[in-house]
Amino acid sequence: MKASFFYLGLMAALASAQDTCISSTNTFTLKVNLFAGELGYFTVEECGDTPNPTLGIEIGQTYTFSQADRSNYYHPVGFSYEPDGAHANKDELEPGVSRGTSGCDTTLTCPAPMYFVNGTYVGEYSNIEQVKELTGGENFGLDDYEPLFFHPIAEWTGLGLFSVQLRFDDATFDKDIFYFCHIHELMSGRIKLLNNGNLVNDNADPVLGYTYDEPTGFDADCGTFMLNEFQLPHPECPDRFVCGADKVGGPFEKFASCIEAMNCHMTAGMTTGVSAQSEAALFIHQMIPHHQNAVNMAKALLKTGNLICGDLSDDESPDCVLEGILREIVNGQNFQIQSMRGVLETLEYPAVDDCTVEISQEESNSDVTTSRLNVLASLASLVVPILAGF
Repeated sequence: MKASFFYLGLMAALASAQDTCISSTNTFTLKVNLFAGELGYFTVEECGDTPNPTLGIEIGQTYTFSQADRSNYYHPVGFSYEPDGAHANKDELEPGVSRGTSGCDTTLTCPAPMYFVNGTYVGEYSNIEQVKELTGGENFGLDDYEPLFFHPIAEWTGLGLFSVQLRFDDATFDKDIFYFCHIHELMSGRIKLLNNGNLVNDNADPVLGYTYDEPTGFDADCGTFMLNEFQLPHPECPDRFVCGADKVGGPFEKFASCIEAMNCHMTAGMTTGVSAQSEAALFIHQMIPHHQNAVNMAKALLKTGNLICGDLSDDESPDCVLEGILREIVNGQNFQIQSMRGVLETLEYPAVDDCTVEISQEESNSDVTTSRLNVLASLASLVVPILAGF
């Protein structure tokens, strides 16, 4: 039976005036909705379908964050005092990091998550005596937990259930904390601290600093990101990338239209300038839209719901093999895109360097005809000498 939950409505006038999800069983079952944005966002089973819901936890109580669902692959959850944690060079919840006045940093006993793999705590520090005797220390299990999420997905699922326990016991701290993905940035969600059911802070403090993606229309239907404006016809793309889908009709034709839009997005994205005059910059400016194409294509196929897989480690099932490939493409290549953007920023190269090359329908159709004639001519050049030998 699903854990019951309720929402505590906030009436503050600031941006934090949103519902706070409080689990009556102190369990938050994490999943990742890959279609909710470019990188995807966490959802919490006890809190409905809202991306990155605001959670509420009581100071001094222990909470379990379950990451057993396959959608958590490549998304090890972390906890920080400000959005995005290490991604933004901000403090995370660690035994030696204090934001209150308790002095816990001197004894390495500050609030920190405790990481579990298949029911076994993989750290040494503890502020939850039911798990391990209370003890300070720097090892709270993250360094053993996070690397496992980079394993191939079939291997990752075979390692067992992943979960995190958190007991925030510093009553001298009076702001919000955050949950986030340790691999992908811009996925932070807010956690409100409660004291006997009352909010410690009514405001959104610290501020999130960015807004969440909200795919609409065509993207929402396809399960993709940033394709709305690249539906055919488009001046920078040929009149088609898929031939004959209109004769099939139905959901297949819709899926083909998603494929055509993402191919158009890649075609337009891979016409780039050279303002940086750098081979590395040119490579990245070309590679990012290429990766985005692969990510969108994998998302679109997942979105169809046509793949039926009970166990991703089942290498005898074509659906399971394919779903594993798709999830590795989405999460792995999104991480590479993030890393490449970081290289551009570090080297102070422009984030994008687009140029526009328009294709008229006449040129597009002419190119198709010319291409076919060239193929026929090439075949003829091979066949004629062969026939002459008889």
